[in-house]
This record gives sequence, C-alpha cells and structure tokens, in this order.
Amino acid sequence: MNLKQLKASDKIFFECIAGSIAYGTNVSTSDEDIRGFFTLPDEAYLSLIEPPQQVGDTKHDITYYSMRRAFELLQTANPNIIELLWMPEDCIKIKTPIMEKLIENRDLFISKKCFHTHSGYAHAQIGKATGQNKKVHNPQPKEQPKKEDFCWFMPKNSFDPTEFTDDDDMPSRPIPANDYFLDGELKDYHASSLEHSHNMYRLYDYGGEKTKGIFRGDDMLCCESIPKEDERTKFAGILIYNKDMYEKAIKEHKSYWEWMANRNEARWVDQEKGKLNYDQKNMMHCVRLLMSGENILKEGFPLVRFEGKDRDYLMSIRSGDMKYEDIMTEVNKRMASLKELNDTSDAIPHAVNMKKINELYKELRGC
Repeated sequence: MNLKQLKASDKIFFECIAGSIAYGTNVSTSDEDIRGFFTLPDEAYLSLIEPPQQVGDTKHDITYYSMRRAFELLQTANPNIIELLWMPEDCIKIKTPIMEKLIENRDLFISKKCFHTHSGYAHAQIGKATGQNKKVHNPQPKEQPKKEDFCWFMPKNSFDPTEFTDDDDMPSRPIPANDYFLDGELKDYHASSLEHSHNMYRLYDYGGEKTKGIFRGDDMLCCESIPKEDERTKFAGILIYNKDMYEKAIKEHKSYWEWMANRNEARWVDQEKGKLNYDQKNMMHCVRLLMSGENILKEGFPLVRFEGKDRDYLMSIRSGDMKYEDIMTEVNKRMASLKELNDTSDAIPHAVNMKKINELYKELRGC
C-alpha cells in the first residue's frame, strides 16, 4: 500500500497537522507535517507478506502508522507518537470513533518511562544540532568516493634491500596508491590476500595481460591465485585497502546528498553564512522535549501547544538569538530538574499496564 492508495481508502481513523504548527513554533518557511493512524483488516496479518506498518512520503512530511505500530510506539513512550493523543483541536483533520476511544484511554500510555524517552530524545536533538552543522560546513563533492582513494601502497623496494641502491629511494611508510599509480593503472594488477593480516594484499603487475582489475562490482576487491613462477617476476609490493573507511565515506556521502535533496534551504541560511554554530530548530526541540517531559511528570500529560513565556523562549532559540553555550546551560539545568522530579514524583505510574493496553487494542480492532 502506498500513500495514494491509503488516501483513497477508508482506513485512516486519525489525521492531524503535527510538528511546529501544532507546537505554535512555526515560522513562514515551516513545512506542514501530517501524521495519522490507519487500520488494516485481520487477513492482512495472515499472509506471509508483511503488512505495511508505516506509509508516507519520501521527505517524511507525511506519515501514517498502522494501529498495531502506533500501539507498539505508544507503549514504549515514544514522544512523537504520545503527543498525537493530545493534539490541539485546531490541528485535527480526521478523528473517527476509534480515535475518540483511543483518546479516552490515552492515560494508559503515561508512565515514568516518559522520563527516559523525553530526555533521550532531547539528547539526540543536541547531536543533530551539531551534526547537521557539520554537514553545512563540510560539503561533499558530487562524485562519490572511489575505492582507490582508500588504498596505500608499499613498493617491493621499500622492504627488500636487494632491490634498491640509494636509501633516499626507499619510502619510510606506505604511500597513497593514487600518488603511485597512474589513473586506472590498478586494472593492470592482480591481488592476492596476505596471510595473517587484515585489509592487506600482495600486488602483482601483469601489465594489462589478462587482467580485469582488482576491484570488481560494487564493493569487491577480488583476490586471485598467483602461479608459483610469477611470484618473483610479477610481484610489485603490498597494497593496503581500508575498506572500513571507504564504506564510512560512502555512507557519509549518501547521507549528505540525501540531506541536501530533502532539506528546507531557508533553515540553513545562518549556518551557511557562519552566523551560528548549531541548528536552531534541533536545539529548540531539545528544550521543548524537556519542557514536555517535565509536564508529564508533574501533570500526567505532554505539552503540545506552547504559549506565553515558554513559547517566547523556544522562539528565541529558533530565531538564533541565543548562544549555544547559554542554551546548553539551560538544557543541563532542565535535565537535572527532570531527573530529580522523576526520582521523587509519584504523580504517574512507573510502568504501563500492558494487560489493559492489550485489551484496548483488541477492542479497537473490533470496531
């Protein structure tokens, strides 16, 4: 089932505008985030084909969760899902009797586990705030990394004293393969694994004779059997291929360009101009999550719509009016306060009642 098919069905039992619009922290460039829940027929769970647990668009601006997946996330106190049960009325677009029954019983999902998830998600936002800034100031080239960029070479004359006459000719350490081999020249070589070593290979120069290159396919360095008579005449040296670093570079390259394709450009103007060293939106969400977590421990429900001084403070972070160090001072104070409140408060249970949650799930499945 794709998004278009879901929209055309009658399976959606809840839909709302979530994110910054619901929080009251949106600005003129804010995207509209749509979240919702849908049902699946019983027979969907009888097939060997896994039914969809989540349906949405590629940018994650629109996301719908199956009832089963929603209950799984609710019982683990996922902050992004729990808040959907307390959405402001002006943000709700679809609310069927199934959702009304779920909202009537929303207190079942409130427990002290919310302390761990809200503080944990807040910490994650700090990492994102600095990590995204790293992307801004470390752009990736369009061309993805090549395996050859992660190879180093030790020519045979660097460790065989019979092969050189001048000490200056002997490299003191492995040299980048790209500095030694001409462009594409590695295709003229065969590789053979070096015993008792990791990511090290013996390299043999065949001068293009019956060679396919040492790299084949997406991520394969192909080793071949070397005839005994070629050991002395074809041996060129030792190749070091750092496959782990190559795979990390590929992952970072992919992550950067996916971020570039999906990002809201207006959000990154201040970072790209060097005015800020953090992402305002992530840091705002960090503080917002701590505020919401505190309200759960005190009042038994999360804060969704922010008003008054709380909203003003969040918007001052989002507008970039505060220094990162000052925000972190406030974050650390709130973290400490939240922990103390968790240790001393008895306003909410330590854990959810799984029996009652399961009974509610069965009841809603029968609606």
